[in-house]
Amino acid sequence: MATPPSFAPAPDDSPSADTRRSLFIVAALGAAIALPVGVSLGMKWVDMPWAEPARTQAAPDWVALPTVRATTSDGTVVKARVALDVSDGAARSTIQRNVQQIGLLLEVSIAQQTRAQLGAAQGIPRLAEDMRERLNEYLDGADAKAPPVKSVAIQDLLVKPQ
Repeated sequence: MATPPSFAPAPDDSPSADTRRSLFIVAALGAAIALPVGVSLGMKWVDMPWAEPARTQAAPDWVALPTVRATTSDGTVVKARVALDVSDGAARSTIQRNVQQIGLLLEVSIAQQTRAQLGAAQGIPRLAEDMRERLNEYLDGADAKAPPVKSVAIQDLLVKPQ
């Protein structure tokens, strides 16, 4: 029995086919290496809105204070951890030199409140604003263009249950 004729094309062994095949392999390997490298390097150049914070305001310069313990006007015992956002190094050093007086001012702010006022929806922001105003008056920054204390952050506020 005779073998049927094969219809497969004859292999192309010409030098141009070998060159094309080699170029294709080199291009595939180059793409396989360049793609991950290009993505990792290229991502640094892409401007993504969530990648960097807006530079419209300076980052806060926080001064952490010791825990403040005070009694509100209705007799509730309160403990608070407070941090201050200061405007410059002079304000920072003044606050650090006068920590006891600053603590007393914060205690007075708490003493002016009641348990109900602290528990209200705007209780803690109102307390923080009162603390900021008292501190700026004490630091003689009420009339200044940039007050010494920009904001007050109440990190923890523990109210003793009655």
